[in-house]
Amino acid sequence: MTTLYNRVEIHAAPEKVWGALAKLEALQNYDPTIAKSELETEGGSGLGASRRCALKDGGWFRERVTLWEPHRALAFELHDCSLPVRRLAHRYELTESGGHTTVEQRMDYDLKFGLFGVLLDLVLVRRRWDQGVKAFFLGLKGYVEGA
Repeated sequence: MTTLYNRVEIHAAPEKVWGALAKLEALQNYDPTIAKSELETEGGSGLGASRRCALKDGGWFRERVTLWEPHRALAFELHDCSLPVRRLAHRYELTESGGHTTVEQRMDYDLKFGLFGVLLDLVLVRRRWDQGVKAFFLGLKGYVEGA
């Protein structure tokens, strides 16, 4: 299993950051890798809600909310995708300090293909996905601070 850690400081209250993260169908508004995000469950967001995301590079994934603590924490788990992933979960924690919100993310994943997947992760995937998370965080920061 590979674990990636990332964080960003956003000059806004946790409620405003949460408002962006909790609107599951709006991911394409701030994640530069996402072409389209749409809800798959009725009733909008919340624990158990699911979304399907189309990636700009042609791939796709479906993920479900596994943790929902308004203004504090949010977690997702992939349950179907076109990616070479066996398992992927990511969690976001929001903390307020001095007029800004720190968002910390932990992503845990396992790739398919056994030893080849491990090598693929070491050579390419880990670096590429970490860059993708950093781009996501920059997009989130700009989206929330500009709103």
